[in-house]
Amino acid sequence: FSSRRRHTRLQGDWSSDVCSSDLEKISDAELIKLFNKNKLFDLFNMTVLEVDTTAGNIKVEFDIDKKYCNPAGDVQGGIVSGMVDDATALAFIFQNHFKKRPPTIELKTNFLYPTKPGKVIGYGRVVKSGKNIVFLEGRLEQNNRTVVTSTSTCVSVDMPQVNFKKMIGDNNEK
Repeated sequence: FSSRRRHTRLQGDWSSDVCSSDLEKISDAELIKLFNKNKLFDLFNMTVLEVDTTAGNIKVEFDIDKKYCNPAGDVQGGIVSGMVDDATALAFIFQNHFKKRPPTIELKTNFLYPTKPGKVIGYGRVVKSGKNIVFLEGRLEQNNRTVVTSTSTCVSVDMPQVNFKKMIGDNNEK
């Protein structure tokens, strides 16, 4: 691993730099601002709304395009599974201040109602986090109704060094 430290600036606070090694020192609100500048999650148009790193909870919003629908007009199940998997994984990632990530070993998704294109709220929660294994649960809500629930078993691994400037789409990276 490179010993060079990567820096980026938080949205709305251009006077201070944040190093990947310093992420555990910034507030939940600052973590949300930094993450929401991320260009990697444009697929689901996902925005982090709330996070509680102490409890291991997260609330996200998706805005799903109709191009992800099956012929019946419902969002395809694999897309929905990916959405709830992202919500649960992010609960763990935020709780660990981007130092750990949870590759999924097993994901159980319950499709309670069809998910339609448009706004969907996702919730993720860290149920238990051990040295190697992590248990997560999540749900998706649309129009104030739970449409999907999930549980997953994951392995806890170190996060690769993150280049935050690239993550937020800063083309002026040096």
